[in-house]
Amino acid sequence: MDAMSFNDQIILVTGGSTGIGAATALHLARAGGKVIITGRTEATLREAAARDSNIAHVLADVSNPADAARTIDTVKAKYGRLDVLVNNAGVFEVAPISDAGSDHFRRTFDINVGGLIETTRLALPLLRQAKGAIVNVASIVADQPFANMSVYSASKAAVLALTRAWAQELAADGVRVNAVSPGPIETPIFDAAKLGLTEQQLAAMGEAILGLVPTRRFGKPDEVANVIAFLAARSTTFVTGAQYHVGGGLEA
Repeated sequence: MDAMSFNDQIILVTGGSTGIGAATALHLARAGGKVIITGRTEATLREAAARDSNIAHVLADVSNPADAARTIDTVKAKYGRLDVLVNNAGVFEVAPISDAGSDHFRRTFDINVGGLIETTRLALPLLRQAKGAIVNVASIVADQPFANMSVYSASKAAVLALTRAWAQELAADGVRVNAVSPGPIETPIFDAAKLGLTEQQLAAMGEAILGLVPTRRFGKPDEVANVIAFLAARSTTFVTGAQYHVGGGLEA
């Protein structure tokens, strides 16, 4: 059997309607997995799920504990098992510390950290039964924070800490936990309006980041999806607690 085959495996990808999540869902579905994606927007969820018959979707906000519970209940009722959890859902907001009020902090941490913890906690019984894999999506800014991204960087640093702790905690159960840290990737997350920036400010930020990337380009979601698939595969049985950078050398 192909080492990267996901035949007969059940996979949950949070934040799977666009960007890295959508690319990962499609990659794993085409490799034979039965994939469930979550997201907060019905239209984009349906569009992402329509790309392959192996993709189903659940309208859910990971920061809402009731939605997280409903998602895992749906997986349990529909499939009765879970082999891979990809904690991808996240929010990226730019703000200098002088403007990073409590709403900014809570929103970022509720989604990027709280949602990841609750989803994982609820999925654990199924993952233990399957001796499955967890892949958390962090960011290179967890290691190399940029100005005006302090709260986001801190949230992704928390994801790395959780990954390393869970890898030790769950090893005896046969559950592997790894992290992927993307660098600048071409995704809808880089949207001027969503970031509260003008198009000129966004372009300037992009140029500044690009100047730090040795490969001199932004990555593509598929390039991150390939690494997530590698870490989720049953063939990587001795890899746990690891962090894989996908940043074109920015992390070097």
